[in-house]
Amino acid sequence: MSAGAAAVATVAACGDSAEVTAKQKLADQLLPQVASANADATAATAAVATNPDRAAALTVIAQERSTHARALTDEITRLDSGRAESASSSAAPSPSPPAPPTIDQLRAQLTASARSAGDLAVQTQGYVAGLLGSISAGTTTAVAVQLS
Repeated sequence: MSAGAAAVATVAACGDSAEVTAKQKLADQLLPQVASANADATAATAAVATNPDRAAALTVIAQERSTHARALTDEITRLDSGRAESASSSAAPSPSPPAPPTIDQLRAQLTASARSAGDLAVQTQGYVAGLLGSISAGTTTAVAVQLS
């Protein structure tokens, strides 16, 4: 192999390594978003017990946040299939169900989740930025419409 070919091969290998590292980093950044979405879905479901008059709205929120968790997990798998197990483990049910939150507590939890997704959206680009922006907007809307 000529020196030039060796240099090109080395640069190409470094480029691949850097790309994998960037994808792994992005996948790692999405893991807390999956955990938040799952926690929000669990909290909304638990809140039905103490707020039966809001069962329909809380069920919608739980379903939406579960959908967000699945979309994020799918993206983590696409970015780095090795991280998919971490995302799945964050979806594992807790040994004991949490105490049902009040509507105000759930509202605050969802607002924090929306803010976190929005903050990460502006730090990313492309599909991931759009996904996070959509999750942030959807969660903000759920608070404003479903929990008003």
